[in-house]
Amino acid sequence: MKKTNEEKRRSAAKHKTQKRTRRIAAGFFVILCVCLTFSTFFVYAHENRAETAYTYYKSVEIQPGDTLWDIAEDTMPSGYDSTAVYVEVLKDMNGLTTDNIQAGQNLIIAYSN
Repeated sequence: MKKTNEEKRRSAAKHKTQKRTRRIAAGFFVILCVCLTFSTFFVYAHENRAETAYTYYKSVEIQPGDTLWDIAEDTMPSGYDSTAVYVEVLKDMNGLTTDNIQAGQNLIIAYSN
């Protein structure tokens, strides 16, 4: 049984459509792989930057008019949720039981690079 010209044309068109569909699917797959590779790289690079942040400590002399809250607002390193949290950290680091500080006192503060 021989195929007619019409059947041959339909078969060729079907084959061409299947081939085009495979090429499109392969293209999408390649694009997906490239996107996943780059997104993984950027997430990894971002995570590494966060790990290199260091906290340093220094002593500052309290000046007339300074308050613990003002010093906390001016020197609070990243990573603290609020000034109130950092004020409590400063109080703990310096052995303070209240927010009261006096000019001439030295206060240990944390800062980031």
